[in-house]
Amino acid sequence: MIFPRRAASCVVAVAALSLTACTSGEQAAPPPELPPLTFHPCDGFGPDARAAAGIDGADIERYEDREEPYQAWACSYYSDDPYSSVLISSNRVPWSKAENDERLTLVEETTVAGHRTRVHDFPGGLQCVASVDFDPNVLEVMVGYKQGDIETPEPACSLALQVVRDLAPYFPDHL
Repeated sequence: MIFPRRAASCVVAVAALSLTACTSGEQAAPPPELPPLTFHPCDGFGPDARAAAGIDGADIERYEDREEPYQAWACSYYSDDPYSSVLISSNRVPWSKAENDERLTLVEETTVAGHRTRVHDFPGGLQCVASVDFDPNVLEVMVGYKQGDIETPEPACSLALQVVRDLAPYFPDHL
């Protein structure tokens, strides 16, 4: 949709539950298009990688690939010790999304295998999220709490980061 340069008032368009507002006649450049995903964690992290991360590969739940509002491919596994669910996803989102998500509480920033990594508590979802920068996309490892053996965010965040570290030797070059 193209708006006239002389539009002085805000224009609000609702499309796919999003809100866009204009405050001046100048249009901001659209964000650069991210390349499509090529790495699916269900296929890319084989038995050796899952064993290194303490993930039981017997009960892999492959989620339907999501294309909107952004591309995401995810698998759910079970960790044996402590018993918990582990969700690993490739996400076609910029790193800034992981940095600026207001729903999350930052627990730790680190680097794993040369990749910026942020660990967040997501109290609204009762899970801890470890986001790994695969410029331009993001790999996420989520560990739930208040389910299985994990009751609080601290061990869930510790386990999410440990899974990332254990999977690091098996990381792809790009997502």
